[in-house]
Amino acid sequence: MNPQEILNFLKKHDNSTFIDIAKGLRISYKDNKKLTELLNKLIDERKLIKNGKLSTYSLIEKIKIVQGKIRFASEGKYAFVEEENDNPEAEKISYFVPGIHLNRALDGDFVEITVLKYFHSLDDKTFAIVEKVLSRNSDKFIGILGMHEGFLSFKPLKNDYKKINFHIKELVKEARLHDVVLGQMVSFKNNIIELNIIKKIANSNDPMAYVKALTVIRNKPEDFPQEVKDYLVKIPNSIADEKLNNRLDLRKELIVTIDGNDTKDFDDAINVKKNADGTYELGVHIADVSYYVKEDSSLDVEALKRGTSRYLVSGVIPMLPHKLSNGICSLNPNEDRFTLSAIMTIDKNGDTIDAKFYQSIIQSKYRLTYDRVNELYDKNQKFDDPKLNRMLYEAAELAKIIRNYKVKEGYIDFEIEEPEIVLDDKGKTIDVVVKPTGFSENLIEDFMVRTNEEVAKFLAKRKIPFIYRVHESPDSDKIDSFLSVLNVLGIKVNIDRNDINPKSFQKIINKIKETRNDDFLKTVFLRTMQKAKYSPNNIGHFGLASEHYCHFTSPIRRYPDLVVHRILREIVFNNDKSKITHYKNILSNVAELNSNSEQEALQLERDTNDLKYAEFFKNKIGQTMKAQIISILRFGMFVQFDCKIEALVHISTLCDGDYEVNENFTELRSKQHTFKLGDQVEVVIAGADETNGKIDAVLAKCYGSYLEEIKKKLNSNSNRKHKKSGK
Repeated sequence: MNPQEILNFLKKHDNSTFIDIAKGLRISYKDNKKLTELLNKLIDERKLIKNGKLSTYSLIEKIKIVQGKIRFASEGKYAFVEEENDNPEAEKISYFVPGIHLNRALDGDFVEITVLKYFHSLDDKTFAIVEKVLSRNSDKFIGILGMHEGFLSFKPLKNDYKKINFHIKELVKEARLHDVVLGQMVSFKNNIIELNIIKKIANSNDPMAYVKALTVIRNKPEDFPQEVKDYLVKIPNSIADEKLNNRLDLRKELIVTIDGNDTKDFDDAINVKKNADGTYELGVHIADVSYYVKEDSSLDVEALKRGTSRYLVSGVIPMLPHKLSNGICSLNPNEDRFTLSAIMTIDKNGDTIDAKFYQSIIQSKYRLTYDRVNELYDKNQKFDDPKLNRMLYEAAELAKIIRNYKVKEGYIDFEIEEPEIVLDDKGKTIDVVVKPTGFSENLIEDFMVRTNEEVAKFLAKRKIPFIYRVHESPDSDKIDSFLSVLNVLGIKVNIDRNDINPKSFQKIINKIKETRNDDFLKTVFLRTMQKAKYSPNNIGHFGLASEHYCHFTSPIRRYPDLVVHRILREIVFNNDKSKITHYKNILSNVAELNSNSEQEALQLERDTNDLKYAEFFKNKIGQTMKAQIISILRFGMFVQFDCKIEALVHISTLCDGDYEVNENFTELRSKQHTFKLGDQVEVVIAGADETNGKIDAVLAKCYGSYLEEIKKKLNSNSNRKHKKSGK
């Protein structure tokens, strides 16, 4: 008996059991051990595989070795590995890994896999086996302390680890039952992870417990390191003793900030004057953060590491310490502050006919809110100061001119409303509201966009290296996918795929508004767009229809703005041309780091919001609600409620037939019924998990059969437990 005999037998007899192989090769009982050893050797060599519950053997063929990041699915029952590829243009290829072949890999790990194919397979379907974990994504887990059979237990919050047993080795003193804790892996073998509980995060009854847990596991810093605190001591609390050399003094000007009700860091202020010739002077004054945050200082290193402030439902994780963000760099009313000012002259057509930039000093005269300024614009509720009213009315005139100019250029205004979470004083979600964007919010946005454009033009014209904010034109496949959605809805749009530009896309948005002004269509349209990012190379900004664009107006909360400020100061104001080479060398790395920081921050904000949405919907389980189908996938459909929160209707809960997705994912069909994107449906909230932010719904007409299925499963599980216990 040799390995080749086994392989030859399996070529003719696929899916053979151990006994089938032993009989087929006429192996005596005493040689069973040797046969077992040979079969295991062939399995290790990836020449055959043992098929799970069937305990049969099949021949397999090696396709290739691949490295990539593994992502768990369906509670860890299987996973996918996306092949690592240095070419960003290359098609992303993912490989299926069955749960029994994960070989101690954990979600997010960087792994090496062998891609395989069944020898007798009639199609090209492949699967993979994890050969080794090259690097761990993390050795830490978030979970809840409980009791199981008289022993302290650790239940991970992630459902991906249901197949793994966790054993606690050591425990921090302050941890108690029902606490949400951080565990660190000590060992992982035989499907058992041994861990030490190293941190108590919060009691599970704390409404912010799971938000706090998410920020901990994503390694978001809670405080600034000591070397940063030491640096802060040297920064003054006021500018009374500072030199005003080379600064334009604008303290007598009527300059104001306009922000949200809860804003505490004011990094931009404006003033507007209408000139006698009909032109407008727009002043945008930005906190001079680079004056205090010196390059390569401990504070600068920490700011680059953070990249951006993170605005979470639980509070802000700032890029800069409060001494700067809420103090010396915040343009608080009636306090002198250093700024970098852009003074622009704009004509009645919206063209900038002059733009100058200064190191300046201002004193904001008013801290205004969007809500209060909107009352002036919408209800003519004037302020006590006539000069302020006049300035704000002139600002509104200019904002309309700038907006019309941008629209003519092809600016795409998605007008997508976002849900806003309302908390009680303990941090529990008591409501989710959709607040429309007012005119004053658009006014500030338009003024900041114009300023960012003018700074980018100014630096580009002088061939000074800096970080652009770029936005590529949409991918043609995504455009085709979106057009197929419109076609299903009966919306006909003509677009030249060889001439994709902002104006052609603007026509689509206008057509949607004319035909069917559904918010979900705007969301689907937004998904066709590429992600904006930072780059030292200019390719324009498609969404804003801007040829030159950068981020300059928010240096308190965005690191790229801080870098652009430094470049202006050092190369333009101080005329230090030696810095040009320095910035050419570092900008590519800084841009990439900050593009990644931004996406990570956005994801954290979305994920923490999802936790609070689920908390809100926990009280709505069993309620019937109207919703709209906004996305169709192989495993079901996502529906959206009026409050803009989404829930999954899983395909397994659909009660009237076997459903399949059509080719372009616009319909879910059975013989009895078809669901289309945009359809209005009635659903019942079936579940809301505040530990992972997932909300589940069931079609109202299927809810009865859904409950019956749950009862059957519960009875089946109960019967199994009784059999195991011998009762």
